[in-house]
Amino acid sequence: MSPAPEYLDSDNLFDRLPDEIVLSVFDKLHDAKSLCLSMSVCKRFYSIIPQVEEVFLHIPRKKSLVKDSETPQNFLKNHFVKALMKPFFFISQVVKFRSKKEDNDYDYDYYSYHAPNEILKPFEEIRALNLRLPCQKKGSTSGKEFNSMLKWKAEFGSQLHSCVMLGAKSCIEKRENEEKLREKEENSRESEVIADDELKLRIVWTISCLIVASARHYLIQEIVKEHKLIDKIVVTDESDQGKLCMNEEQIEEFRQLNSKDSSLENRTKLPALGMKMWYLEKLDLPDSGRTMEGATLVVIRGVGGGGEAVKTKNDGDLVADAFEGVGEDKVVEEAVRKLMTTKRCYTLEMNAF
Repeated sequence: MSPAPEYLDSDNLFDRLPDEIVLSVFDKLHDAKSLCLSMSVCKRFYSIIPQVEEVFLHIPRKKSLVKDSETPQNFLKNHFVKALMKPFFFISQVVKFRSKKEDNDYDYDYYSYHAPNEILKPFEEIRALNLRLPCQKKGSTSGKEFNSMLKWKAEFGSQLHSCVMLGAKSCIEKRENEEKLREKEENSRESEVIADDELKLRIVWTISCLIVASARHYLIQEIVKEHKLIDKIVVTDESDQGKLCMNEEQIEEFRQLNSKDSSLENRTKLPALGMKMWYLEKLDLPDSGRTMEGATLVVIRGVGGGGEAVKTKNDGDLVADAFEGVGEDKVVEEAVRKLMTTKRCYTLEMNAF
C-alpha cells in the first residue's frame, strides 16, 4: 500500500483539498501572470498549474534601459516588432489626421515585449489561449480624444479565411437641431457614388488591418507548434481595435502548413482576396444618438479558399459573428445593420501580397 500524500497530514485545510479541486480553482483564474506567481508558492502548485486548460496572457512590454539593438538577435526582433505595430500607427495617421509632430511622439522600442511562446512554456495542457498585445501611445494621453472608429475581426487557418472591418472618420453625438435635416438627406446619400479619394482611403484602412492581422497570425505559429492540445486562440490589443480568431479546425490547418513550410516571413502572406464594401458619407444612428462620418463596412474573403465553415456563411452571418458582444453601447450593431441595408455595394478584388 502506497503512503498517503504529504499534504493530507498538513494542518492547512487548503492542503487537504484533492488535486482536482485545486486545479478547478486555477482553471478559473486564467491570468498567466497570476498563475506563474502561484507556481512559485509551493511544489504542489508547481505540478498542478501546468494542467490548466485556458490562459489569458497580457503580453508585457520589455523596455531595456540599455540599447542592445546592435546584436543580430535584437536587430531581427526590433524589425519584427516594427512590422507588427507600424500598421496601427499608419491607420491612426490616416483616420485621425495626426500631424507629423504628433507621429514623432511614438517610440517603437516602447512596444517591445517578451515572446509569448516563452511565457507560455510551463502550460503544457493549454487548450484555449487569449493574447492581449500592447498598443498604446507613448506617454499620457490628453482628455481630448479623436472620435474616429476602426474595428475589425479576422479568421485564419493556414491563410486568411475572412476579415470584417467597420470604420468611420468620426463617430460623434448627434445634435438635436440636425436630426430632421439628416433624415431628409439620408435617401440622397445612399445614391451617392464614393469619391476616388475616399475609396483610396478605405483601401488603405483595409490593407493596414490585413497586415496587422497577418502579423498576429505569424506571431502565434510557435505557440501552435509547441502546444499540441490548443484548439482555440484569440488575439486582441489594448485598444480593442482588432481581433484575430482561430478555432480547432483552423488551428489544425495551420499546423499542417507549419509542418510543410517553416520559412515564413515576419507575417503570413495574404492570398488573393475578394471584398464587398458598404459606404455612407453620413450615417445617422438614432437608437445610439450618434452620427458617423465616412461610415464603411468591409467584408473580405480569400478567393478560392477560406475553410468550409466560412464558405457556408453569408455576409450577414460573418458581420454578426465579427461584432457580437463588442460592448460599444449598440453603436457598432446599429451601424453595421444600417450599412448592410444600403442600396449600393462596392465589389473589389486584391492580389496576393
